[in-house]
Amino acid sequence: MNLSSVLKRIPYWYAAQKCVYIKSAPGRGKTTVFVEASTILSKLLNKNIGNVIINGPLLTPADSIGYLVPKSRKGSDGMEHLESQYTDPFWFRTAEGKRLDEYDGGIIIVDEADKMDADTKKVIGEAALSRRLGPHTLPPGWVVWMAGNRSQDRSGSTKELDHLINRRIEIDITDDVASWNEWAAVNGVSPITMAFANQNPHIVWPEKMPEKQGPWCTPRSLVEADRFLQVVSKLNGDSGFPDDTLTMEEVQGMIGAGAVSQLFAFVRLDREMPKFEVIIKDPMAAKLPDKPDAQMLVCYNLAHRVDYNTAEPVIKYVDRLPKEFAVTFAQTACRRDYSLLRHPAVNSWSMRNSSLMAAIALNK
Repeated sequence: MNLSSVLKRIPYWYAAQKCVYIKSAPGRGKTTVFVEASTILSKLLNKNIGNVIINGPLLTPADSIGYLVPKSRKGSDGMEHLESQYTDPFWFRTAEGKRLDEYDGGIIIVDEADKMDADTKKVIGEAALSRRLGPHTLPPGWVVWMAGNRSQDRSGSTKELDHLINRRIEIDITDDVASWNEWAAVNGVSPITMAFANQNPHIVWPEKMPEKQGPWCTPRSLVEADRFLQVVSKLNGDSGFPDDTLTMEEVQGMIGAGAVSQLFAFVRLDREMPKFEVIIKDPMAAKLPDKPDAQMLVCYNLAHRVDYNTAEPVIKYVDRLPKEFAVTFAQTACRRDYSLLRHPAVNSWSMRNSSLMAAIALNK
């Protein structure tokens, strides 16, 4: 199941109050999707749905159920007696500072669940099934969902217990460029990085872990590299991504040597692209790239910057490109700003490209 499908199935999983465990290779965006779930459910149900994120490997059985402390109680004989009582676990309070029972429901997200020790897995596994944690019970509407890596990913996974596997829905996440594009279009990923990822899916979504340990490219490390480059560009006066030796060495430390050379080929290619202002001024005379990778890059650049006021000249320019790039431009632009579909120029253009509308509808 890809991550777009996970987002669509979240309301069903929550309504059924099932524990879900999603697994994939590192850096695919599992936790990010689960964090979005509470927002999706709050809007869908018109309720206040919260979330708590726990790092599984840091948990101990005591962290999971709280700690025994002495408490004085008066007995039937009128005398005070010390008794043991469990405190609430630390994660019974959200990042907003509220207790779980102050919400209409929510999701306990156990991240890196594959790396918990066996005793902790037993405790959390019982909460996943019955919502019981020793002396505690999760408030109504709260469920336990988990995310982790696979045993073959060299990520420190510990042995899974069969009785716990039998208590949950296990979903293997499949790599999917389209799902990542949907997320990237609305989360500030640069056009250069989006074009690079779409032209090099074998680099960004490798089928196997690299044989030699070291930095390597995943969707997560690529986005982190992109954010770093955006910071450097901003500090340099927004002059574009730099490609000096030091910057390349830093990015190589995030995505590896093979990926960095390909990424910076797109950085240099971007400098040859027609400027947005030139396209807006004269879309029919502005330079049109010849190579497919350059055409894809200019589409992502335009989709990143187009707004209602510039839609008409941008459409005229994109209409000069091969038709397959129309879908790339429209999907990315409309995910970022769906109101563009109401623009007369976009509407007219879409009517001339029926496949374009179908592609957008499928990815809405």
